[in-house]
Amino acid sequence: MSALADKDSSVLPEALAVAKTIQDERYRASALNTLADKLPLELLPEALAVARTIQDEQYRASALCALADKLPQILSEALVAARAIHNQEYRTNALSALADKLPPELLPEALVAAGTIHYQRYRSIALSALASGLSQMPNVELFPLWQDTLHELSLRTRPNLLGDIEALILVIFALSGEAATVEIARAIVDVARWWK
Repeated sequence: MSALADKDSSVLPEALAVAKTIQDERYRASALNTLADKLPLELLPEALAVARTIQDEQYRASALCALADKLPQILSEALVAARAIHNQEYRTNALSALADKLPPELLPEALVAAGTIHYQRYRSIALSALASGLSQMPNVELFPLWQDTLHELSLRTRPNLLGDIEALILVIFALSGEAATVEIARAIVDVARWWK
């Protein structure tokens, strides 16, 4: 289907109609993901309607993320779908896919969603994906967000906190610059020595 759509865009309405009839949600989402960047604007509302019919949270989030490139107005809906994913790995994948698309007003919600991921490796991946966008926020908005986030992250074990700080180093640098970042590194080394 994708190869044919690449060669002849006139088949896109039919390809979308076929995608709509696919019963297995995994394959329906995959078809939407494949078609998303090829669809003309007039077919995007129909593709969005098809994506919204997908019941499985992971596949729905995947399809919405793919469509969000052309329909930025659905980013909030895609983020809600990503947050609803119970599987931590799939939630991480969805948040990471959305991270560079999210406008500043949605980044706090995405950060909270990333912070709720219990498995440290996945949480760090999601936090790292969000760090670049967060670091572009004005300090007056970023600082209170950082305070809340740091408090939540500090409730975990020391290794988890250190991994999360590493993932968010761009945010720390944006807030305080190089000198403070170096001081934080020294403080971490000092505490590590104390707890040997």
